[in-house]
Amino acid sequence: MVSPTSEEDTRKVQTAVIGQAESDWPVFLPYDHDDFDGFMRGRTRDDFYCGVLLGGCGKKLTPKRYTEKKCHFAHRPPVHCRRTETGEASADHLYIGQALRRWLLRQGYQDAEVTYLDPGSVHGGAVEVRFGHGRSRIIRVQLARLSLREWQETRKRLTDGHTHVHWAYGPYCGLSHSEVDAAGHAIRISCRTQGDTREVYVGTQYSDNSLAWSALTECRLSNEGIITPRLDAEPLASSTPAPAPTPVAFPLAPGTIAFTAATELPAPHPDPDGTAVRLYEADLQPLGSAVVRARITLPHAHPAPPPHQLHVIYSSAHLLPLTEPAPSEPSWLICADGASPLPQQTDSRWPDLRPASPPPDPPPPTPTTIEPATSIPRPLPLGEAETIRVFRSRLELVARARSLVNWETLVSHAGAAPGDITPEERVRLLIAVDHPRADGKPVLSALVKPAHAPAAPAPYFADVLAGLGWRSDLSEAKVAEVWERERKTAYALAESAPARQQPSSGLTEVKASAGHVLNEAQLVASLREQLEAVSKGRGLIKWSTLLKKQRISPSTLSDQDRVQLLAAVDRSYAPGRRLLSALVKAEGQIPGPAPFFGDVLKELGWRPNAATPTVQAAWRAAVDPAYTRGRQTVPVARAAPAKADRVAWGQLGTTKAALVVAVRRALIDAARRQVCVGWHTLAAAAGLKPTDLTDKAREAILVAVDSPPTYGVLLSSLVVASEHTPVPYFDAILKRLGRPHGLRPIELGQLRKTEQARVFAAYRAAVHTADDPKERT
Repeated sequence: MVSPTSEEDTRKVQTAVIGQAESDWPVFLPYDHDDFDGFMRGRTRDDFYCGVLLGGCGKKLTPKRYTEKKCHFAHRPPVHCRRTETGEASADHLYIGQALRRWLLRQGYQDAEVTYLDPGSVHGGAVEVRFGHGRSRIIRVQLARLSLREWQETRKRLTDGHTHVHWAYGPYCGLSHSEVDAAGHAIRISCRTQGDTREVYVGTQYSDNSLAWSALTECRLSNEGIITPRLDAEPLASSTPAPAPTPVAFPLAPGTIAFTAATELPAPHPDPDGTAVRLYEADLQPLGSAVVRARITLPHAHPAPPPHQLHVIYSSAHLLPLTEPAPSEPSWLICADGASPLPQQTDSRWPDLRPASPPPDPPPPTPTTIEPATSIPRPLPLGEAETIRVFRSRLELVARARSLVNWETLVSHAGAAPGDITPEERVRLLIAVDHPRADGKPVLSALVKPAHAPAAPAPYFADVLAGLGWRSDLSEAKVAEVWERERKTAYALAESAPARQQPSSGLTEVKASAGHVLNEAQLVASLREQLEAVSKGRGLIKWSTLLKKQRISPSTLSDQDRVQLLAAVDRSYAPGRRLLSALVKAEGQIPGPAPFFGDVLKELGWRPNAATPTVQAAWRAAVDPAYTRGRQTVPVARAAPAKADRVAWGQLGTTKAALVVAVRRALIDAARRQVCVGWHTLAAAAGLKPTDLTDKAREAILVAVDSPPTYGVLLSSLVVASEHTPVPYFDAILKRLGRPHGLRPIELGQLRKTEQARVFAAYRAAVHTADDPKERT
């Protein structure tokens, strides 16, 4: 085995992050070359960054495999990185933050927030994890050294702002003895290399300096903090009176118990940690067992479970025997942190639970409004059924783009805010999106990812799977495996049927037909046809009226959808070009361009110039040509003379459409990485050799890639020849796309650089948003 002795070269580092430069998803490259192939399995050499949270430069790192010295990451020259911590422990603060988030999730806390203080400093600064109701509890892991005064001030500040503060100390902070003096023991935390990762261990330190270590997964959480197996086995001696015996409580696996017919009882005493709860009596059935009448406590702020619905306990829960119950009363009590209603009235997993019929709809409200109780969730703006349809159709679009979307963005498409939907409601809605489960049918909820995080299962994805019939005790590795499989299934199914739509009979039955939302190409064609009719009458049309003519409810489309659809109608921008989107106006607007017309122009690639310095000027220049009939005034963006595109695609063993998809994906990847690429890379992405493609074939592929241009930018501008020179057919591409062409070489070079800068800017901004410019398939 290669010795892990360090080499004095700051360009060689042992840890990195994956996903993007700002990611907190760490990786450790094993020293030994025998472990290198296993580490790289499922990854590429472009996946690794010198992470900002590692104190790094944010640039890409390349994994290096050696047989006679340690394997390591290396910066790509030129190097201007001031990262100081580069060894195997340099990402321990990130490993600790991720491990605590996963551990708290198993403890029933789904929305833990991790903050890294002074990352990249010696020993990693500190990690703070906030969780609980209102994130009122905090775990502070002190890794870097603090003076005694700083430590005392920090303790006071955190105690004043949180209900519970739990401290843990790294191996180099020098403060654990002070904690022992203050509390009788200290919780220590450390990382150990195991294969290609760093596992987190927790220890208990006493005044005699004894220290016993356990894996974090073996510990539990209480109101006193992290409880290690040693603390459980050897409770600390105390001068205070002995506490009352801990009641017997059996932990319950989430997703294994359902109940119905819940009736509220007089409020019991609060939980030991002071949390107010509500008490219910309900018909309850565990998986594989009979129905029993039992009592259930839920947090006071939790919505009251309607008695006519099935509810599943997805959160952390414990089973307690009731002491001395009356003969007619239940014998068991379940203390749960939450429950979610199922969309259906029955479920085969709990066959004996039969909810009563729902109560009749209440009469219309009187004019005098009453504030709703705080325990009732806010109504969804579109109603539940319509919201589920919008979610499903939006996730279909995400699948077609081979992308992911975060929950906050998904909710916005339904006209709601994330705060309008509780975590339990979120799980229930996503279950309804994918219900019922069927062979070959992908779980679209797999396309929902955590915000500001690399591609990974959402923390609540396991709960969604449990609601769809998977086992509720799946391991993290199994959940990740299911997530990866379902994500790929969704992509494959969407790719095999890109224009899939619902039967036309549904268009007259639903206000916002899912078929319209799913079949974007058909919708764009219908909008263009309607605007041609408006053009013939030399009039304008309101956006809401335009959608209603397609039998689509305006509330189902966001402002961004509106901009993208109108941009797709016009395909691209050129001075004097006929823009039908100029004929669309907003509700009740003053004469002139619609408030969103400027965004449409930007999407099409318009920039202020001497002829059209403002949006108003560009609109005036576009309106008259929009009324001009006849195809001769419209530059053709998608089709060239037939003979120009005569390429023997079949002889390449593939189709032109497949080549266009592969090249577009490779160019989008290059845009995200902020680099230009040559045909060696593009041909390899399509499974070909560069010599397989003539210049005419390459030109035809790039014209198709940018027809219409994604978000108004030309991906074809990123393609370069040898020595980073322009490809000889770039001017021909511009001509076929209806762009300015026939330029002098120096002007053509300037235009190409301008287009490259616009591409990089569009995709650089997209890295920090959920609505990344997507691939078309």
